[in-house]
Amino acid sequence: MKKRKLLLINSILLSIYLIGSLPYYLIANEENSRFVLFSTIYVAFVLIHEAFIAGALIFQWSGYIKQKRGLIRFSSFIMFLGGFAFIISFVILIPIMIINMISKGKRKKKPLID
Repeated sequence: MKKRKLLLINSILLSIYLIGSLPYYLIANEENSRFVLFSTIYVAFVLIHEAFIAGALIFQWSGYIKQKRGLIRFSSFIMFLGGFAFIISFVILIPIMIINMISKGKRKKKPLID
């Protein structure tokens, strides 16, 4: 499989994760409605996590479209930071980050002789 297709699949998987994780985390919080303080802190962590993942998704897609290595690496860094809000999310985010490192965009080679 070409590295470009692998990066496209990876970007789609990250999009699906972002769309599916927010409702999942908020539905999981319904059991905590009796504990107001804990529920508030939980929702704050969910929003922080989702904001980081949304930022990573923007850089992921722009790195795919522009074929820039720096944007893809920055996307992985943002995913790593966003994963600290929910440690269990690293189960999904680490494979995505590894695929990002494998399927980096193409580097434009400068000609040796002008």
